Amino acid sequence: MLLRTAVGAGAGVLAGAGFALTLEGFTRYCHLRPGRTGCGVPLPVFYPPVFALWMVVAGVLIWAGFRLARQERGWLATGVGSVLWAVLIVGVVWFESAYLDLYQAEGVQFLLAAAVVVPGVAYAVSASAAGRARR
Repeated sequence: MLLRTAVGAGAGVLAGAGFALTLEGFTRYCHLRPGRTGCGVPLPVFYPPVFALWMVVAGVLIWAGFRLARQERGWLATGVGSVLWAVLIVGVVWFESAYLDLYQAEGVQFLLAAAVVVPGVAYAVSASAAGRARR
C-alpha cells in the first residue's frame, strides 16, 4: 500500500507541476515588460485541454509505476484521482477567492502551490484506495 501511495503521489506532483508550469509559462512573457498587448489571464477555453493533457500524463505515470511495482488497477486509480483532482482544485480556488484576502501576487503563488500539492494528494489517495497487489 505504501508503494502505491508513493507512485500516486509522485505522479500527481509531477502532473501538477507540469500543469502549473504550463499555465505560468503561457503568461510569463506578460510580466517582462509593460505595454504588451494580449497579456493577462489565459482564455478559460485554454484550461480544460491543458488539464486533460496533464491528467493523461499522470495516468501514464501511474500505469507505468503500477506495472513496475507489480500492482493492479492503475487505470481505476487514475480515473478516481483525476475526478478527485478536479473536485479538489475547484474547492481550493473557491476557498481562495471566498475566504482568503490575498494580494494578487500572493494569490497567484497560493494557486500555483495548490496546483502542485492538490494532484499529489488526489492521486496518492486514489492509488492507495483503488490499487491492489497482483496475485
